[in-house]
Amino acid sequence: MTRHLAALPPSLNTLFKVDNMPSTSAHACPICHGPMQAVTNASCAMHASLLHPATELAQYLCQDCGHGRLTHSIPAEVLYNSNVAIPTDHSAGDVRFAFIQNAADLTQVNGTIVEFGGGPGELAEQARQALDRPRATVMDFVDRVAFPSLDFVKMDLNVDGARIAQRLEEQLHDKNLFLLSHVVEHLNDPGALLQELHRFSNSLVYIEVPDFGTAHPASTLKFSLNCLEHYHYFTDRSLLDMVHKAGFRVIAFETQGAPRMPAIRVLCTPRPQLSNAVLNYNDHFDVIAERLRQKILSAPKDQEIWCWGLSAFMAEALDKLGAERHRVKGILDTRYPGEDFLGIPVQREAAARADAAPPHSILLVCGSTYSAVQAIIQAKASASYPEAEFFTVSID
Repeated sequence: MTRHLAALPPSLNTLFKVDNMPSTSAHACPICHGPMQAVTNASCAMHASLLHPATELAQYLCQDCGHGRLTHSIPAEVLYNSNVAIPTDHSAGDVRFAFIQNAADLTQVNGTIVEFGGGPGELAEQARQALDRPRATVMDFVDRVAFPSLDFVKMDLNVDGARIAQRLEEQLHDKNLFLLSHVVEHLNDPGALLQELHRFSNSLVYIEVPDFGTAHPASTLKFSLNCLEHYHYFTDRSLLDMVHKAGFRVIAFETQGAPRMPAIRVLCTPRPQLSNAVLNYNDHFDVIAERLRQKILSAPKDQEIWCWGLSAFMAEALDKLGAERHRVKGILDTRYPGEDFLGIPVQREAAARADAAPPHSILLVCGSTYSAVQAIIQAKASASYPEAEFFTVSID
């Protein structure tokens, strides 16, 4: 049940100046730009009062994508004052790197492995070992690295997120592996970091955040997901919206639930420009049709030619044959409604043919590129005319 900030105890209303806060914020969602509603986050409000009593804290939820945004005025030096790494609880099993390995060919990574905000650097170390690299890098605001094979680069991602390439100098190449496990929820502007990573066009980017798109039972308290350090509270929709709007193509995506930490993970790569594979099919169409046409033209003059399957490719090939269409005896097709196509008789089954030529002098040209259809047509052709030549365009 959602409680509005006005429902806070009077003492906290005074501390956080929320007694007059409207139920609907004028702020737009930072992810989808939908309307955001102010809600109560009593535990964060109480914790804030203990750390910095003068702070102003507010929580908002987007009414469209469910994204959460926490704002407060606690100074960073008060909020982040520990030099001791507190690793994420993976006692129920750490499946992060297995997800990455299963989703992509990591042998293509020719650049460096960089974990952002990695703390001890467990994920970077797993990647380093799996890719057999001598070193990997962790970029964080304080050195908490726990593995001697990891290099630390000091960086506050909320301040210097747009200077990644400059800080790493020549270590970065075209195909890097960037790891952002439980990082972007800590950033005021995650999009700024993603824009920087988008420059490395063939790199892989792994992002994992707590999943606030599902209900959290009391058992999730051990993961400390609702806290002052988290400025963003992602749902599956808001994470994907952010990734897509930043110009990335999703390679793999999954959500994780109990007994593990509720989490959303995505592996993505920069999309150079808005594109759609539909445009590829114009080139494929021309190539396949031309192969069919050339096969018919190259057949011996005494060979009887039948086209089996009046596909779009076959129709284009026959159209471009022009006067040479007379070399085609007929078309076998079960779906075309007409009795002829461009003057060539159309029959439904091979068994309907009369005055058949000797089997060895027949050429059967399959018009389909669909492997399942090719297999069915070839099986029928072999049964009816085992000595006939059967041609189909192989797709490689």
